Amino acid sequence: MTALNLSDLRNIPGSTIHLPASRSKFNAPVRGISIDTRTLQPREIFWAIKGEKQDGHWYVRDAENQGAIAAVVDKKRLKQLPDLGIPLILVKDTLQSLQTFAAWHRNRFDIPVLAITGTNGKTTTKEMITWILQTTYRVHKTVGNLNNHIGLPLTLLNINSKHQVSVVELGTNHPGEISMLHKIAMPTAALITNIGRGHLQFFSNIDGVAQEKLSLFRELPRNGTIYLNRDDKKISSARLRRKSTWDYSLNARKKARVKGEVLGLTPGGMGIWQLNNSTKIQLRVPGTHNIQNALAASTVGLSFGINEKTIKSALEEYIAYDKRMQIIRHDHITLINDTYNANPDSFLPALETLNEIAKAAKGRKIVVIGDMLELGSTAVELHRDLFLRIASQKIDAVYTLGKFCRQAANHIRKQGFTHAYSFDNHEDLAHELKRFIKKGDIILFKGSRGMQIERTIGYL
Repeated sequence: MTALNLSDLRNIPGSTIHLPASRSKFNAPVRGISIDTRTLQPREIFWAIKGEKQDGHWYVRDAENQGAIAAVVDKKRLKQLPDLGIPLILVKDTLQSLQTFAAWHRNRFDIPVLAITGTNGKTTTKEMITWILQTTYRVHKTVGNLNNHIGLPLTLLNINSKHQVSVVELGTNHPGEISMLHKIAMPTAALITNIGRGHLQFFSNIDGVAQEKLSLFRELPRNGTIYLNRDDKKISSARLRRKSTWDYSLNARKKARVKGEVLGLTPGGMGIWQLNNSTKIQLRVPGTHNIQNALAASTVGLSFGINEKTIKSALEEYIAYDKRMQIIRHDHITLINDTYNANPDSFLPALETLNEIAKAAKGRKIVVIGDMLELGSTAVELHRDLFLRIASQKIDAVYTLGKFCRQAANHIRKQGFTHAYSFDNHEDLAHELKRFIKKGDIILFKGSRGMQIERTIGYL
């Protein structure tokens, strides 16, 4: 339940309240905020946002019919709207007003707010941190991946007086977005998981990515807390001075406040590691890269006064988040569903996990791969490099979807890798894959979110 009241909307700068003839009061508890009439619940405020293809103003009547308590709309659109029986809050810009209102609401609560960004591992790290903190605190967090200029405000508007700490995720694919999101969230602490080759179409190169991600640290108040990954060169080399810095590392040769040591992987690919040379932890999520995420989460837990025994219990209960290194057993086949997103750097640990599981299971290794999007002018080269790496790792077959993967598959076929197959749609790919696979196979599914590679799994 939100802590909001209808009267709070008067705090939106420049807003005007338009009451229907049947209403004289503008004061009632609010269940929440919605921008989508398909999921809107009674007593929620409908915020009419104009997107690239849809416009919330088209659905204000639907919102009223579904029980919306009020609607926030653009002043210029008032005459275009039908006569309504709910209050309207008229603003100059509905998106900007949502962001401003969310910042106002967040500022009502004097609680730690931890903001997390990074090229890879944001959501998994956020979830691990939440699992640890909620052993001791009442935690507010980003639900799913509501981490952009619309999702973050909606997340912050769910903070209420019961929460003792907030953990929010910040996403970016254009320069300046982290700075903008920072102003809305006003974090007291910040963590950057890593800096890699993601969204290069908009950042030109990895230095552009680093500049954008590191702005989260640079804009943090001087008395804020930084969680510093010493194993990432771009992060570790940044010149940052804050009152409180908690650094962490898996590298035995590096000095850090919190240390981790990789002990290995189970036959199923699950990470085994040791925290501060004293606490052995076996994860229920695969891959050594998730040990790095777990170390980051453990560092946050320790900074909040949570002991290693409690951290161990929380991490050993944590299971993989949706489409992020999910292990699925199906008809004696092992499926690795890592389809939420992809870039050149996130593919490497996924391939490593595939190899480790296959080594223990003695099964064939198959990769189903969709295009890595938003790589700009580097797309052809980076796809080709990835496919050459795949071909060098004794992968038994590669099934691809997307134009860049098709070009890269053609390239490795010319190099002698004959089991690379390209398709135009998910169904055809799944049909041929189903004919090829046999008992004991291990299949990695991965691609950018826009490729929706998980649909292939549904056809098997």
